[in-house]
Amino acid sequence: MRHRTVRQIMSCVGICQQPPTASVRDACRLMAEHRCGSVLVVDGGRLLGIFTGGDALERVFACGRDPDQTLLDEVMTPEPDTIGPNQSVDEVIRRMDEFGYRHLPVVDGREVVGVLSIRDLSIEDLAAMHAELESRRTIAERAW
Repeated sequence: MRHRTVRQIMSCVGICQQPPTASVRDACRLMAEHRCGSVLVVDGGRLLGIFTGGDALERVFACGRDPDQTLLDEVMTPEPDTIGPNQSVDEVIRRMDEFGYRHLPVVDGREVVGVLSIRDLSIEDLAAMHAELESRRTIAERAW
């Protein structure tokens, strides 16, 4: 089932999102409740950033910050890379691999329509891209 689009693999479950003024604790509770690894930081329908479990560990807890007093706009990744719903799953895999993303917001025009997690990708799609990804890594290593 090759050549699928982002829209075809997106979950229809609601998007975990919070305003930039939400606390880290609120975002972590939302992620735990929905069993997801990221929260999109949205204001007035506009994507401002993304906050992940990794951000919580690195930017909050490891730094000794109070999760009740720390706001998302202080520790989110601002202006995250996004992908369109009509893009190919192969492009998602390329970007996740190249930039080390585990979550990629899906935006249609200016509207946030979802978020893809590395867990949303099938083993078949990942396996089909293996040779290309290895080739890209080899080329990158030679360039260094």
